[in-house]
Order: sequence, then structure tokens, then C-alpha cells
Amino acid sequence: MFKVFKYTLIDLARNRFVLGYALLMLLVAQGLFVVEGDPAKALISLVQVVLTLVPLITLVFTVVYLYDSLEFTQLLAVQPIGRRSILAGQLLALSSALLVAQAFGLGLPLLVHTPDLPALILSLSGSGLVLVFAALGALIALKQREKARGVGVALFIWFLFVLVYDALLMWLMFAFSDHPIEPLVVPLAGINPVDLARIMVMLQIDLAAMMGYSGAVYKNFFGSTIGMGVAGSILLLWILIPTMIAFRVFQRKDL
Repeated sequence: MFKVFKYTLIDLARNRFVLGYALLMLLVAQGLFVVEGDPAKALISLVQVVLTLVPLITLVFTVVYLYDSLEFTQLLAVQPIGRRSILAGQLLALSSALLVAQAFGLGLPLLVHTPDLPALILSLSGSGLVLVFAALGALIALKQREKARGVGVALFIWFLFVLVYDALLMWLMFAFSDHPIEPLVVPLAGINPVDLARIMVMLQIDLAAMMGYSGAVYKNFFGSTIGMGVAGSILLLWILIPTMIAFRVFQRKDL
């Protein structure tokens, strides 16, 4: 596994996309802090950028990279190397490369301009989303034989999590405004890792009031230490479950 990890990471270090991702995040983050002037306002704007860009870039890049490295994967599969070791090494290298790029592009401006708890939570949430969507991207690439279809599925998943989910949540809240929806709102947050990351950051910035009625519900539940622990555990499940399914699919896949 460590040899696969090593050579995959070396290949990723030469990949211009990873470098471009780091520079993009650096330019966006630094630009927001310079334009806004107020670090708190810049951090709020940066939250939306991170929650939109990180899932999209991680999903698409993971899918495209695994398709492009299929010949290398096939070569490894005929060697006396376990398939679990192959996929584990590739996933670990992909996640590590994206996390390092994000730490440079996002973590460095945060450390310089706002070295506080909300910035730390944003950085950790962004890292969690990298791991979640790298696992989902690997699963999509393994399930779909065609590269174009895999990218299409990745974009559809991103569209559901980032855009459609918010619209559906708003509709449900208005449709059932006359009924107690507290038992419904919290589980709904758990089915979307992007929304879960948003809640964790927004509560640290103390913007629950700006999130309306749902914000009050989120603050009551996720605002406590137990609630943050539950949110972190759900995010961990979002990493583990797709990863385990991806391993199972790869074990049975005919390369």
C-alpha cells in the first residue's frame, strides 16, 4: 500500500491541477480578505466559497484522475498486490495531495488573517469535505465504466448536495411551518455533508440567527459539545461508508 501511495503521490505532485487548486484557493481566500477589509466578513464569504468549490473540485478531480490512471491500476492488479492495498494507496495519495493543496491555499490566509476557532473549524470542515468527496468520487469512478458518464454523475451529486438540497429544505420548512419540524430538521442535516459542514462553521461564527428558524434548531442541538460530537461523527460516517463500498466494488470489479 505504501509503495502505491508513494508512486501515486509522486505522480500527483507533478499534476498541474493540484497546483492550480492550491493557487486558486490562495487567490480566492487572500482576495476576499483584502477586498473585505473586515476579517469576519471575509470569513463569512469564504465559507460559501469553500462549501461550493471543495466538493466540486474534489469530486471531479478524483473521478478524472482514477479514470486516467486506469492502465496503471490494471498493471498493479496483475502484480502480487492485494486490491485493497492498491485502492487504499491511491485514495490515501489523492486525499493527501488535495489536503496539502488546501492547507496551503486556504489554511495559510486563515492563519495570517484570522487565527481563531471559527477559522480552525472552517479549515477542518473543508478537510472533512475533501475526504468525503474523494471517497464518493472513487466510488463513482469504480461504478461507472465511461469517463464522461462518471463526470456527469459527479456533477449531478454536487448539484444535489450544494443547490437542490437547500431548495428542498426551504420548501419543507414552509410547507410544514404549522407543524413542529424540530425532529425533522436535524436528521435532514445529517444526509448532506455540505450542510453539516456549513452548520458547524456558522455556529462558531454565531450566525445562527441569520439562518432563520432552522438556525435556532441547529444552535439548540449542534451548538453543544455533544451536538458538535454528533456532527463530527456523522461526517466521519460520510467518509467511512463510501470508502468501504468502494473497496467492495473494487474487489469484485473486472479490470
